[in-house]
Amino acid sequence: MAKGKGKVAKPPRGAQRRADKTSDTSEYDGYEPEPFLYDEEEKILASLVFLGSAALYICTMYPGLPGGDSGELMATAKDFGVSHPPGYPLFTTMAAIMINLFPIGTCAWKLNLMSSTIAGLTNMMMFINVKRFSGSDAAGVLAAGWCGFSRVFWMWSIQGEVFSLSNLFIMVIMYAAWRFANAEGRSGKFYEAKLGALICGLSLTNQHTSVLYIAPTALWVLFTLYKYDLADMHSLFQVGLRGLAGLSPYLQLPISSFFFNARVSWGDHRLFSDFKKHLLREDFGTFRLVGSSEQSTFWDNFMVYFNDSKSELSIVVWILFVAGVLIALTLGSSKQREVMLIHMAMFGTYHLVFDSLANIKNPSGIYHGVLERFWLQPSLALCCVAGCGVGMIFQFLKEKANCPALKYLFLSLAVIAIGYQIQHNYEDCHENDNYFFWHFSRHILDQLPKRSILLTSGDFSTNTFRYHTIGEEYRTDVMVMDMQFMQAYWFYIMLMPINFPDVSFPGLYKPGKESKYPFYNLKKFLDENFDKYPIYMCLEVPKAEDSIEGYYEAWPFGMCKVFVRVSDNRDPLEHVTSMPWINLEKYPLPDLDRYEPQTWEYTMAMSMLETYSKPATWLWNRANSMTDQALKKKYYETAMNMMVENRKHVFDMVEKGLVTKNVVYYISPLEKNLGHLSLILYSVTKREDPEMAAHWTAQCKKYWTNYVEWHRDTVITKDSMWNTLNSIIKMDDFSSLQLVA
Repeated sequence: MAKGKGKVAKPPRGAQRRADKTSDTSEYDGYEPEPFLYDEEEKILASLVFLGSAALYICTMYPGLPGGDSGELMATAKDFGVSHPPGYPLFTTMAAIMINLFPIGTCAWKLNLMSSTIAGLTNMMMFINVKRFSGSDAAGVLAAGWCGFSRVFWMWSIQGEVFSLSNLFIMVIMYAAWRFANAEGRSGKFYEAKLGALICGLSLTNQHTSVLYIAPTALWVLFTLYKYDLADMHSLFQVGLRGLAGLSPYLQLPISSFFFNARVSWGDHRLFSDFKKHLLREDFGTFRLVGSSEQSTFWDNFMVYFNDSKSELSIVVWILFVAGVLIALTLGSSKQREVMLIHMAMFGTYHLVFDSLANIKNPSGIYHGVLERFWLQPSLALCCVAGCGVGMIFQFLKEKANCPALKYLFLSLAVIAIGYQIQHNYEDCHENDNYFFWHFSRHILDQLPKRSILLTSGDFSTNTFRYHTIGEEYRTDVMVMDMQFMQAYWFYIMLMPINFPDVSFPGLYKPGKESKYPFYNLKKFLDENFDKYPIYMCLEVPKAEDSIEGYYEAWPFGMCKVFVRVSDNRDPLEHVTSMPWINLEKYPLPDLDRYEPQTWEYTMAMSMLETYSKPATWLWNRANSMTDQALKKKYYETAMNMMVENRKHVFDMVEKGLVTKNVVYYISPLEKNLGHLSLILYSVTKREDPEMAAHWTAQCKKYWTNYVEWHRDTVITKDSMWNTLNSIIKMDDFSSLQLVA
């Protein structure tokens, strides 16, 4: 045979690519996309997972307003406004459609229903992901139920928040990665790459942390496209175009600013600079959780996650996670190894970036709650990989035993495990009777006179009022003003003309004593509006705002403060005896035996309890600075009587079952203050009235003994005063008690 005979000359690489492009990728010749569900059995199981979990979520969801950002999200959606950075335009659009078109229920109920339904879809996608990878129905059901009914997932699935939709997108991205890995040929890879780009773009319009899943996936897809000669500009442009199409919901921001007069909205997005600032969360810092300069380390945050996941999901999930990785990488097919590696890259990238940037140091209380909701996304990958490990073990056992019926045994075991998970977390997660935030804001709004200004600061109080005045159109005469918004120029352009056309704003609000034009402080704002409107503050005047000292005072008024002009010489005693009180019968407080410190319910209850005794402690503090001894004694006695009445009222509520059985949370601070005030009254009366002084001595011992006993066997932190009093009371040494005071 002559040299070179029989060989076919290869076309140039670029020519081959162009030829393939026209014949293969344009029309997807010979490629049939994988069906979403394979057969009737899989359709039935997927439907049962969705319907069963969605039904349980709906039965346990909040009937009204939840805490946190929900009130703001609901209020902005009603008017198609812009939510806090980065805007959540996809959620806002879906919520606006739900609120304005769904025929029954309040705004809160509708969005809680939407989130619960989306969470059911997330569980279904978990089932499909695990079933696709391992081939095991039982493992898919187990992973979906165990993860979906863990406490944190369950709690964030039953309230109108962005996290249910974010979780769904994570599961869909993982499913798209499986489809891409299993797509055959250039046309298949190209088709799935474009579909995946659209999904990834959409996910970024809900929550930006999705990018930590998308980034490693995109690199893998680009590398694969390169191997299949699909990395040319034409192909990448088409993939990128789908990604941009997915980002199109972000048009909601400028559309809202141009065409909708939203009563609550962040920013003026007619300007590109504002749009970019909002998109990148520049006020907070991208991937930063709070506007703080504090910084925690990667290891600190990862250990918080590890300990939380052990508590919520159990250490067994971590063991199965490791098993799933090892089994897939050593015994799995090439496709399983490829998908497992990308799942691990998603999980690792999320932790590497987020844990390094999240700036909540030593999280506790509500800040722990803020952090734990961002553990939802990595926990989805954790449970998915663990489920894949279980599935591969199930499949191995079924093949070794050569008994197809084992699948039904495994399914039964999965259902039993899910039943245990539901039973274990139901008590913490059923919120179908939770009206606490609804009560909180209604109680305050009902106390305010008509045409009042209510200044607010912080998400907790501000968002509940936003929801009621906009979402339910209740007490629309009360002008709720967010002092954070008042520091932004767009407040005066976008919101002031709609909400507060008759209120005087002498510039741009800036807390502090100095207020040169174009800025104003709280004193100037009160000067301009005090004679036109009654002005209140909920809950406390910001610490940075000291401009009112000597000119105005914030006096207690129910759950709020009312601003009083110092020169008006109003009588504090008359004020506290005529002011409204917290009605625990009409507006009961959350059970602090049930709600942990990281919940908004706990935060609200503690704020209300602190406020409950504020009028008495306010009088007490005023008395401390008085020189008129007779008036000072009168103030102390009035404060004492108010605290005793508070104590009696709380015990009455305990007997009626309207407050928690563990009354230490409510009574203990009162007992401590009553003992201290009794000692002060002893000091005031010991010379003039020895008999009354002896009475106050006995009262002091009684209250402080109660305080010590209430704390003895509780989880409440025992401070240094408790330890001191405990020792002194044991010795029955009243002279030492005086030294404590």
